[in-house]
Amino acid sequence: MMSSSLLKSAPILLFSMIGSFNALADTWSSLDGGQVSAAKPVATVTGPSNGISKSASQMLLSEIDSLKSEVQVLQGRVDEQEYELKKLKEEQKQRYLDLDRRISQLLTSEAAQTPISADSDGKDAYEAAFLLMKQQKLNEAATGFKVFLEKHPKSDLAVNGYYWLGQIYYNQANLDEARKAFTIVVNQFPQHQKSADSTYKLGVVLHRLGDTGLAKKMLLAVQRDFPESASARFAEKYLKDNF
Repeated sequence: MMSSSLLKSAPILLFSMIGSFNALADTWSSLDGGQVSAAKPVATVTGPSNGISKSASQMLLSEIDSLKSEVQVLQGRVDEQEYELKKLKEEQKQRYLDLDRRISQLLTSEAAQTPISADSDGKDAYEAAFLLMKQQKLNEAATGFKVFLEKHPKSDLAVNGYYWLGQIYYNQANLDEARKAFTIVVNQFPQHQKSADSTYKLGVVLHRLGDTGLAKKMLLAVQRDFPESASARFAEKYLKDNF
């Protein structure tokens, strides 16, 4: 709290000291050693000399030097506080990054555990992997989906698990693994709602892997078997653009 208060009040004190310094400097320069400026003639004053005394000039110089020293001290304190503030911000950033890393590790560990819940179809395991995927933590999500599929191969969500696993590998440009996942959906679950999307994605993956013949077959199959689906429209456009 003291550092924060000093940092806030230091610029005000600094400006005050500089103002006093400028006022004294103006007074000193106006005296000009007791000489009247030639640009502004004034009436002659009789009597004792109107010049500043030697002791007074020494006092003014001493006060000016003192003000300069105080200003330098205040400037040094402001610089120190700015450095400390920058250091604190960097430490807070590092703490945040460390916390984010620990949370990610915890989520990965939970997704990889066998008894995630007592739910027989592994719904909690599936949802945990799906959440990781939404958070763009693709490696952790892929691990979560693979564990879910290994432990709950008969789950009603298994087809969705294979589809999202294929999508993750596709996004990572791991085309061979994506091909395997989409092929399982297409061959083993042809009537599932994810079959149309999986067939289209499989056609795209095969094309990128260089198997143009089978790729075209898959894309045409989407149009034939799922003519009203969005995947059929995507397949039609892909065929026009690439074949």
